Amino acid sequence: MKKFLTAIALSALTAGAAVAGNINIVEQFGFGNASGVGQSGNLNLSYTGQGGVANGSLTLQSGEANGSATIQIGEFNESITRQNGALNGSSTTQLGGNGHFSDTSQSGLGNVSISVQTD
Repeated sequence: MKKFLTAIALSALTAGAAVAGNINIVEQFGFGNASGVGQSGNLNLSYTGQGGVANGSLTLQSGEANGSATIQIGEFNESITRQNGALNGSSTTQLGGNGHFSDTSQSGLGNVSISVQTD
């Protein structure tokens, strides 16, 4: 009986591990770009693409199945994205050299934010 219960417990842990996980992708081109990502929970997805000079991005995700995409092309653009909860979606696009700043915070279920800033 003990071996049977151990096998069930290991199966449950293994199955959970197969679907649990967070994904973070960062692509940077240029000079002096910086990106930071912190993820806690399951199935969170973050993408950051930066091209140019001295762009900065911070993404923090906690919960289940949150998605975030940040694109910065130009100079001195800064972005902060915070997501807590489940099924939240955020997209931030900053283009140009005027030093755009974006701060997005989402808490709860199913929130959606789209920010676009250009020169």
